Amino acid sequence: MRKMWKFVVFSAFVTSWLGCTPALNWRDVRFDDGIVNVLMPCKPDTGQRDVTLKSGPRDVVASLQMRGCEASDMQFTLGQMTLPADITPAEAMAAWRLASLAPLGAAAAEVPEQTWTLRGADALPIPVQTVVKTESHHVQWVWFVRDGKVYQAAVYGKPQASKLGAVADEYFSGIKLP
Repeated sequence: MRKMWKFVVFSAFVTSWLGCTPALNWRDVRFDDGIVNVLMPCKPDTGQRDVTLKSGPRDVVASLQMRGCEASDMQFTLGQMTLPADITPAEAMAAWRLASLAPLGAAAAEVPEQTWTLRGADALPIPVQTVVKTESHHVQWVWFVRDGKVYQAAVYGKPQASKLGAVADEYFSGIKLP
């Protein structure tokens, strides 16, 4: 009888524990240089490649590292761009924003950017946030600079993702700088 009681208690504990497992399992993620820490809601994949940015009439190649994962029908990304000497962080941030908007068919002039606050980010260029909602996507991005590197954090979802705004706010609030 006592063994059965222990089994019932253990089964109830396991069932309640599994029932409380969150859909978003937040974890600390960083790049190798350790400058930026972010809480991501899932285990990220990593990648690195060179990307070409349009800065005025010229093309500039920069090195981009990405972390990204998917949870609750949303994609979460964090990118770190190391800049060559011939582009300023402000130019790179503006070019990255244009490159992010282009696949959604959104023109930069039609999509307002708002200032965004992040303690520890470089003062210039000012960190910004952009929200886009199209027929096929709902996206929130933030861009900021720290120690000459440009960063982008983003949450992508479907237009009917009603919780995307709140989840993006939680994700962005998990970005920490020394």
